[in-house]
Amino acid sequence: MVRSLSFIHLFIVLAVGYIGGALLFREIPTAASEKWIGFFDPRVISTIEGSIWRPFLTMLLFFVVTFLLSINGKTRHAILLFGAVKCVLFGLSSSFLLYSGMKIWEYAIWWFPFQFISCLIFLIYCVVLSPPYFNRVSRKARNLQAVPVLAGMSLFIFLLEITIFHFLIR
Repeated sequence: MVRSLSFIHLFIVLAVGYIGGALLFREIPTAASEKWIGFFDPRVISTIEGSIWRPFLTMLLFFVVTFLLSINGKTRHAILLFGAVKCVLFGLSSSFLLYSGMKIWEYAIWWFPFQFISCLIFLIYCVVLSPPYFNRVSRKARNLQAVPVLAGMSLFIFLLEITIFHFLIR
């Protein structure tokens, strides 16, 4: 029961973050959303100018900042919030892609599945670093064995997404 509850919790965070990003895109000017999307992944704004280094550094930044937040007991509550911010950026970028006229098959093959999986892996990473209240056994003992596995899975998904981007979209 507890394991299924944590996955339901993650899917709710992912869905609310995605919908929040889509609603945010609707409410803010396009120029303002381009600045945030350019930080997250510049390939969304221009598929021609996009390189692999900026999205990789952004992914690495999310992982490192989240790990640094998990070190201090007072900032551990912000970890899942940081994961939700990534989901909001995913929804904002998705809305921008669909608004800008990207073909739906390119969106369905390249952007959505890989970003969905990477956001889900990142949320699992956040839960491993700071388990929610219903999944916490002890506040002091942390099991970090899954951290390298999740980082490796995220890197694999990123490399697969970059490969599909360069061969099918670009």
